[in-house]
Amino acid sequence: MNRFFYSSAAVLALISAAGCSSGRIHERSYLRAAAVSESGQLTFSFFDEDDTIACSGDDADSAKSSAELIGGKPIFTGYTELIIIDGKDSLAILDHMLDSWKLSPSCTVVYSDNGGELLRNNDAELLIGITEQAVKQGIAPKCDIITVLGELCRRGEAEVAELRTDGSAGSCCVYCSVG
Repeated sequence: MNRFFYSSAAVLALISAAGCSSGRIHERSYLRAAAVSESGQLTFSFFDEDDTIACSGDDADSAKSSAELIGGKPIFTGYTELIIIDGKDSLAILDHMLDSWKLSPSCTVVYSDNGGELLRNNDAELLIGITEQAVKQGIAPKCDIITVLGELCRRGEAEVAELRTDGSAGSCCVYCSVG
């Protein structure tokens, strides 16, 4: 009888715990891709939403806070798959995103001269697929955030995939300012 009671209590506790944790998923927006411009404008695309959110701020964190206010949910950045940069000085923002936003080391970094527009007009999954194919075909180099940051720190420049508005991909260099 005691064994039945303890088994039932354990199953009930497991079901209760599972029910509580699944509700938390809907309490956050999960960032899939972000486009960062030199002007301070960030465009966000999420796994769970169709629309993108464009915000500007004094820095990336204030733009992210603005997006959280607009979306009504805190933004979780740990699953981010794609960062689109359009500036020449990318070291500081990428380093900050990796360190403070806790981006995945496998997050891909690409260049586009108008990343915000590119992300607003295209599905993030499509852009990620184009980049992956360009890397597999040797058109673009491996450009995960760890590789890109390593090259920027060591050489002051890094080669990344370039996404163009016509849907093609190529390769280009991004730079960081030196002292």
